[in-house]
Amino acid sequence: MTTALLSEPEAAARLHISARLLRELRRQGHIRYVALSARRIAYRPEDCDEFVESRVRKVEPCPAPKPQPRSTKARSGRTADIITFSEMQAQRR
Repeated sequence: MTTALLSEPEAAARLHISARLLRELRRQGHIRYVALSARRIAYRPEDCDEFVESRVRKVEPCPAPKPQPRSTKARSGRTADIITFSEMQAQRR
């Protein structure tokens, strides 16, 4: 079984990131790699795919907005009712 290996620029292009970021991810242990020698590093395509899958996040639905209270505290600290203009007009009639 022969696995195709990707060079650093090829792996970075596959992940749509810079080679510098790829080196940082490797240094932090976030992505697997193949050390061909002390200086020569390669990446397996399946390791790049595994890294992408590890970064996928599920989007949580937003909670429904809470209804706004119909009253507010006046400057004196008392609770004052807020009424709409149409409610005010109806009270005057």
